[in-house]
Amino acid sequence: MSAHAPLIEHRHYPDRVLSDRHDFQQLLLGRGGMVELDVGGRGLRVGPGVLAPVPSGETHHYLAPGANDILVLDLPVAWCQALGVEGIFENERARGYRAPASLVEAAPAPGAGVEALARWLSRLQHALDEGRGRPLPAPRLRLLQLLPRLRGELAHPWRVKEMAALCHLSEAVFARQFRELLGVPPAIWLRRERLALARQLLVARTRSGSAMALSEVALVCGFHDAAHFSRVFREAHDVSPGAWRRQAATATHYRSESYKT
Repeated sequence: MSAHAPLIEHRHYPDRVLSDRHDFQQLLLGRGGMVELDVGGRGLRVGPGVLAPVPSGETHHYLAPGANDILVLDLPVAWCQALGVEGIFENERARGYRAPASLVEAAPAPGAGVEALARWLSRLQHALDEGRGRPLPAPRLRLLQLLPRLRGELAHPWRVKEMAALCHLSEAVFARQFRELLGVPPAIWLRRERLALARQLLVARTRSGSAMALSEVALVCGFHDAAHFSRVFREAHDVSPGAWRRQAATATHYRSESYKT
């Protein structure tokens, strides 16, 4: 886990006693099997649907007597504070809370976006407070709601001023909250998303079966031109977009031939 970004993983704990202590908040949700957990001298059995918060700095011990599947959320302290969900780790009801089936099924999977994770944590906090918990603050909610639009309009020349205005925030506050919630500044996040889309388009085919021109990929992904696209792509991947496309095509062909043998 980076210092700023949450991590979601399915983990399988061993059948021997281990101890740990970390500087981030951790939330365990049982999905299968069982794990015996001791946090601050208090024991807890984490079975299917059972929640176990492990506050930052707390020494904890665990043992799994058999096969198990635990959804683990590693959450930076500052990220939880920025989102306003740090109360989960201060709420006594959270310890051993048996989550409703609907909440368990809605739990974010590994690779889920930060917006999905934030909504689920807000929903969990609301459930722990029996409906009395505060909802996700409006500015943060607007920021999270903006992300799908940004991904869907990467060709647009987004500027911090415009994004901040859509969230009804000043540029400084928007930039700070964006970094707190996503772990990187807006410009770096946009570059990552544009490069991710570019990699998809480089291996895609048009309706006529041909590959997209690099200049077209550049514009669709929001780069100024093919030269700008090539420079940014090379900085990230150490090869040009054209070379990357050829390498990807070779790898695909090799896998296809392997299946035939």
